[in-house]
Amino acid sequence: MGVGRAAALRRQWEEEHPWPPRWLRWVPPALVVVTMVLDQATPPHYFFGSLLAASVVLSLFTYPPFGVLAIGVAGCVLLAVTQSLEDYIGPMTIVALTVLATITLLSASLGVVRRRTEGRFRRVQAVAEAVQLALLRPLPERIGPLRLAGFYRAADDESLIGGDLYSVRPTPFGIRVIVGDVKGKGISATQTVATVISSFQEAALLHPSLSQVAERIDVALQLDRDNPPMEPMGGGRPAYMPGDTPGPAEEVFVTAVLLEFSADACTVRVLERGHQPLLIIRHGTVSVVEADHSLPLGMGDLLTAPPRTVTHTLDPGDILIAYSDGVTEARDSAGTFYPLRERLQGHCASSAEPVSPAGLVTFLEEDVVRWAPTLVDDLVAIAFQPAPSGDE
Repeated sequence: MGVGRAAALRRQWEEEHPWPPRWLRWVPPALVVVTMVLDQATPPHYFFGSLLAASVVLSLFTYPPFGVLAIGVAGCVLLAVTQSLEDYIGPMTIVALTVLATITLLSASLGVVRRRTEGRFRRVQAVAEAVQLALLRPLPERIGPLRLAGFYRAADDESLIGGDLYSVRPTPFGIRVIVGDVKGKGISATQTVATVISSFQEAALLHPSLSQVAERIDVALQLDRDNPPMEPMGGGRPAYMPGDTPGPAEEVFVTAVLLEFSADACTVRVLERGHQPLLIIRHGTVSVVEADHSLPLGMGDLLTAPPRTVTHTLDPGDILIAYSDGVTEARDSAGTFYPLRERLQGHCASSAEPVSPAGLVTFLEEDVVRWAPTLVDDLVAIAFQPAPSGDE
């Protein structure tokens, strides 16, 4: 499930589970009726009119401002009428009416503020989702001769993206991919995610080798490290909220793996920069893909020699899997790490049909959530498979 799919599911869940729940709309008028019944059914020295203030307060969460006023006015009118029928409007009734009218006016004013705040929040949320979707675009099911599927989950439930990243880009040099993990997680890592993805998408189209693409990202990260974000102009809020600040400038780095698939997707070139090892499923067997390990992106100035790109041949039916450490470091209740390779091997052995990228990713997403219901790190996993020759 990509970021776009996650956003759609979130909106669907919010529509199916509105807050406050719809049944709560009936509570304020029901409370008014119950209060009047109790007041009439009990002796005169019992007084339940004060309960009407509770109905007004509850209506604040479920009704617009005019609805709050309507509940308050109805309560005042009914209280005055019932007390008049008993031919007794004493000090207690006057106090109750005054309190009820005051609470009604205050609640209606708060209702106006609440509506404006909710509207502003929805607009901000829509803008935030648009920005996040622009960074991590939904994955297509296929790009040319390459089938792919993936899922992404941010550790922060209120965010669509966190510190993990991916990007797939068709280029004149082949289909290029980056899957990475920024140091840190959550909102504080989003700026580095934006730097890496924008640099990759530009460099992937211009430079003929993966090493040059990685060098371009290195330079961009070093610029971010040497030129930290300035305070916003005009007395705005700081770039980072208290408690959400990034680490020291020298710690800005990204573990990543860069891939380049050939025109027929039967060959892949791998450049590994401190990331988790790729896995390949071949004839039902899960194994680690050989790569030349190197320092993470952002630390290119510490390299003594350019990292080596390793080329591999993909057979028909092979599935290549790139993922972040959030998958392998997910823990169950006993603190045991998720055994990715063993779980994939078991899934392939138990599957009666050939494994597809979409089916594999669906299994992996569901299995990780079952293994670790509480996730403390961002997750990303993408599966790639060459399409059979002539398959459109």
